[in-house]
Amino acid sequence: MVARGEQRRTGIVFGVLLVLLLALLGRLFDLQYLRYDVYRHKALDQHKSVQRVAARRGRIFDRNGSVFAISTTKPALWADGGEVTNAARTAAKIEELTGISAAEVLPKISDPKRRYVVLSKEMSDVQATLLRPAMRKRELRGIYLMDVNRRFYPKGQLLGNVIGLCNAEHQGAEGLERQANRFLTGEDGYQILKRDNKRRTFFSFDQEYVHQQLVARDGYDVHLTIDEYVQHIAEEAVQQTVERFKPQRAMALVMQPRTGAILAMALWPSFDPNDQGSYVPGSFRNYATSEIYEPGSTLKVVIGSIALNEGLVSLDERVHCENGHWQVTRAHAIKDDHVVPGDLSFREIIQHSSNIGVAKVAQRIAPEVLYAYLTNFGFGHPTGLQLIPPESPGILRPVAQWSKYSMFSIPIGHEIGVTAMQMLTAVSVIANGGTRVRPTFVQKIVNTDGMMPPEARTFNYFEPLDLARNVISAAAAAQITDAMLTVTDREGTGYLAGIPGYSVAGKTGTSQKYIPGKGYSKREYTASFVGFVPAKDPAISAIIIVDSPAGEYYGGLVAAPAFRSICEKTLAYLGVAKDRVDAPLPENMAAEPAQHTARTQL
Repeated sequence: MVARGEQRRTGIVFGVLLVLLLALLGRLFDLQYLRYDVYRHKALDQHKSVQRVAARRGRIFDRNGSVFAISTTKPALWADGGEVTNAARTAAKIEELTGISAAEVLPKISDPKRRYVVLSKEMSDVQATLLRPAMRKRELRGIYLMDVNRRFYPKGQLLGNVIGLCNAEHQGAEGLERQANRFLTGEDGYQILKRDNKRRTFFSFDQEYVHQQLVARDGYDVHLTIDEYVQHIAEEAVQQTVERFKPQRAMALVMQPRTGAILAMALWPSFDPNDQGSYVPGSFRNYATSEIYEPGSTLKVVIGSIALNEGLVSLDERVHCENGHWQVTRAHAIKDDHVVPGDLSFREIIQHSSNIGVAKVAQRIAPEVLYAYLTNFGFGHPTGLQLIPPESPGILRPVAQWSKYSMFSIPIGHEIGVTAMQMLTAVSVIANGGTRVRPTFVQKIVNTDGMMPPEARTFNYFEPLDLARNVISAAAAAQITDAMLTVTDREGTGYLAGIPGYSVAGKTGTSQKYIPGKGYSKREYTASFVGFVPAKDPAISAIIIVDSPAGEYYGGLVAAPAFRSICEKTLAYLGVAKDRVDAPLPENMAAEPAQHTARTQL
């Protein structure tokens, strides 16, 4: 009986052991075969670390490859409070090596619950070099260096208002940085690092790690039509104008009229995007595209070209200019600041900027016809240049909203609001023989291999585009150009814009500023000059606008010299051949006698 009992117990034990063995074998089979991949990946996960690979933000270049914006990396210092062993000693060591106050660091690293606290967003390379040996020796437990992206603008305030800036997250916040953000921003990747038992990470070439990498795609590079040298010329001229006349603001634009490519866009006040500490929202208002002004006498060449195109006047037709005072109605008079006795030919009306002469000729144009022409010249709607802030359409009211005086006011540049870009584009129609082209600021958007993404073409325009052909005929354009040449000769209002050796077609503008609720100011003016050179085969067109200058305020005295300075240097830089032998008067000649403010009295 005993033997049989022993056998039973032995059998039970054996059976239990057999079951356990089978369970173990089954478990091993499950681990090794059925669920091998699951547990293998779990094991790998315990020994790997996922590290984000930040994409490089695209660069911004000028037309010649000069860098205006680029991303760099700088070391940042941070701490894990849970790993810091002696906060006071650690803070003192950091101060010793970097100069960062221990009193500032200590509160940040004393709390073990603060697992990630930034001690310095951006350190110098020297500071980082001094810290690394101490960190390797474990003298600074819980203290880490991390490379962070930083946007750098090598040209400083050159084109700064237009380029804009990035925010702390390295995303475009203002200007072109914001407008082109979707192209400049790349796509981050990641890499898998191996981690040992001491939680140290290192790169592994094991296929299990390499196959899980995701390569970052860097942002696209944006190439502008801007020429750094021409931009420098323009900003220098604007700065000299500001120093002399103390205006509220000033700007200069330079364009290739045939293609619409903007070579320079100088705005004052200016801003250095590297100095973000002085940034104030709105600092990047692009006055050239968002601010409107009454163009004053510069609009007269547009009106003149319309009248010539319609066959309503000839350059030699003489018009009685009422000895400088035309009482249109009992309540409405138009005056010329400088009285030219007798009659003036239409060429002389443009040369001397006669308000009365232009207003009289304009009465021959039907209001609906005038409105249609102004629209075709580009007024009343954006030019299509994509910048931040968005372009203003300006002010061109429908004919139904015109007053009984509008046909007297609009021809001399009142009751209409334009941007500098619109005015330059309109005058470039004349330079182009009657064709309006779309201005462009971006030359191309490409990746690091020079390839353009298809979606980039929706951002801006990389090829010259004619928006309207035959706005005026080539003959009418040539005639008004002939009149504009007289503006910069010996007797013209803009002789200070004349350039020795070149034929300069231009027009001065001096308009009283309209103050809402008060009417036209007798103290604040907008001085401007717009033109193109050489007149017969224009290489460049340019506009200068000076808002509320102190002292002198005539466009021929305030803006014309800046036009000459910019164009003379730009023509030499571009290697444009001279096209005339006779030279205009020197700059030291007495101020011209024939400056005219575009003005009506109501």
